[in-house]
Amino acid sequence: MADGEPSGRRIGILGGTFDPPHLGHLLIAETARVALGLESVLFVPAGEPWLKSGQRITSATHRLRMVRLAVADNPDFCVSDCEIQRTGASYTVDTLRELRSSYPQDTGFYFIVGSDVLDQFHRWKEPDCILQLCRLAVIERPGGPDDGVVVLAERFPDAVASGVVVSVAGPRVDFSASELRRILAEGQSVRYQVPDAVAEYIRQHGLYHD
Repeated sequence: MADGEPSGRRIGILGGTFDPPHLGHLLIAETARVALGLESVLFVPAGEPWLKSGQRITSATHRLRMVRLAVADNPDFCVSDCEIQRTGASYTVDTLRELRSSYPQDTGFYFIVGSDVLDQFHRWKEPDCILQLCRLAVIERPGGPDDGVVVLAERFPDAVASGVVVSVAGPRVDFSASELRRILAEGQSVRYQVPDAVAEYIRQHGLYHD
């Protein structure tokens, strides 16, 4: 992506396993939307997340339905099933290429990430290409470095210097999908941690109880 502000639409992208989607995901998306003046935020549930290879993951069908329920009451949020429709492992770079071909050339994409994953960004497939296809919007999160952009600057100095990596100030949200799965497995309440519609879906389908 060329330096300078995008001249067309600004679209946020929030990828993840969403197992389950929780209020932290929604808060991060809204924080980035407001701070960056995004037209909308696109939630992209992973089909087969390569970083979680070998781990037990809820079916893509359930996760996609839960994400759609989670964002249903926000007209600025939408959902893409592009990674779930693809076969094989889900890679961010492939998703960005697919989205880039579906939007006008002057669209500015902002891929939203928490600072806690930045120390692994260099392991992602074609990280340099990712930084050419989008801007990286870094949300500071508990467990991440005090300044997530500094971590990237050590390995990708040109991207940071050119403004392709942007730091978004916002609330530190301490939600953990793995902790929510543990709580659900014990039969405890997750009210006020996941959207009510998601909690009801989990109850109806008996997810996470085994």
